[in-house]
Amino acid sequence: MRLPRRSGILLHITSLPGGPFSGDLGQSAYGFADFLADARQAWWQTLPLNPIGDQSSPYSSLSSFAGEPLLISPERLIEDGLLDKQLLREVPTTSGSWGSSFARSKRLRAKLLRHAYRSFLDQRPKSMLRSFAAFKVREKAWLDDYCLFGALSNHFETLDWTRWPKGIAGRANASLRSARVELEHRIDYLAFQQFVFDRQWRALRTYCRKKGVGIIGDLPMFVAHDSCDVWAHQRAFLLNAKGLPKFVAGAPPDSFNANGQRWGNPLYDWAYHQRTGFAWWTQRVQRQLDLFDMVRLDHFIGFSRYWRIPNKAKTAKSGRWVPARGRQLFDELVRVHGKLPFIAEDLGAVTKEVWDLRDRYGLPGIKVLQFAFGSGAGARVHRPHDYPNQSVAFTGTHDNDTTRGWYKALKRRARSRDQSARAELRRVHAYLGTDEEAEVAQAAMRALSTSPADTVIFPLQDVLSLDGKHRMNAPGTTQGNWMWRLKDGQLDADVSARLRDLVEATDRCSGP
Repeated sequence: MRLPRRSGILLHITSLPGGPFSGDLGQSAYGFADFLADARQAWWQTLPLNPIGDQSSPYSSLSSFAGEPLLISPERLIEDGLLDKQLLREVPTTSGSWGSSFARSKRLRAKLLRHAYRSFLDQRPKSMLRSFAAFKVREKAWLDDYCLFGALSNHFETLDWTRWPKGIAGRANASLRSARVELEHRIDYLAFQQFVFDRQWRALRTYCRKKGVGIIGDLPMFVAHDSCDVWAHQRAFLLNAKGLPKFVAGAPPDSFNANGQRWGNPLYDWAYHQRTGFAWWTQRVQRQLDLFDMVRLDHFIGFSRYWRIPNKAKTAKSGRWVPARGRQLFDELVRVHGKLPFIAEDLGAVTKEVWDLRDRYGLPGIKVLQFAFGSGAGARVHRPHDYPNQSVAFTGTHDNDTTRGWYKALKRRARSRDQSARAELRRVHAYLGTDEEAEVAQAAMRALSTSPADTVIFPLQDVLSLDGKHRMNAPGTTQGNWMWRLKDGQLDADVSARLRDLVEATDRCSGP
């Protein structure tokens, strides 16, 4: 699938300024859409928007269908007449990181949402009541289970559904009926949250479309065990009689990690999915297409093969590669949805089979400039002048350091007499035409923008030439991730003009 020659920005919603402890779907989101349009950017890429559990990672969610209530804008609830302005004045508004106050952020936003729900029940606004009823009918396939899961996890004070009473954990019909009656109010409250999220998200997306900005979503390959997805669809995963994973996902040992990576996600029972016509996957993809214009498929390798680790193993060493059924899945998705507006995140231990699967469905792959300067053969495919048209190129992804931070780290390694780092640094200087730290991010953006790739995406940290302190995520670590936030005033007219000049000079303009 060929895309027009365009560029965009990677920025997660939580990284927007304003709002109590995290960005949300309020005014700052609309302001960012205005910025993108003014800078003639065609795309806004986000990370997954699903509800997160006890961590702040958007890749560890309670549901792959639902939206994160923390993203709901109190400002918009005031406009709907469901919140009093005075309540919002009592909540601190800060551009500080939300990760450092994640628990407090959840408490404060939950308090505001409870007030809004009570107002909704008291006022019973006719138009909104009709919209709420229609939403519950339209999204019933996933909404009923999600709201019941949320109510049950609150009632039993744990997300680990294997510790719930046997009848509920095993989804006995009588037990579920009884729980729905007992927890009716909580279930309706959670449905209201999803209704408000959906309402606010669709309003923002409509605004972006009017501005000529499309939104790229992100679909994780695997789901968490402590999620509604697994509890509600246990036969779709390789679980034992106790509901625990027989095997878990991960990555094999490599030069960076002798033990490999043990992610811990349960694995799909691909035979079951094929027998059921991939119904769960079809519904999951439909939800993504309802919310986004394009969707990045995280860990695309997993649709071709996956690293299967016995659940009892403490490391990934004892895992092995097992073939998936991606071709059968994508054939069904094409039959149901037609053209697939997907971006294949084809990084990692890529084989010819992975590329064949990607190319069979005409999906653009991903290139990352930071990977372009190593000595291995794999580095060459990431050099901008060699990018195929049908690709989406990044200076770095959310898992990479900022480009300035990456360059500083490379210089430190080179100064420590690391010969491979010295050689890599020389290639960086030769390719980007600068050895100035303050200039390297802009030079990388120019190299990317002049490439043949149809689409290029710049993390906002690179647009602002920020260093590694502003990195979004460092894989393999648990502290300090997902916390970065933009500050009010950082996106001024000069930043917009610089971006606009770049896309005009490299024929990537969006809009008139």
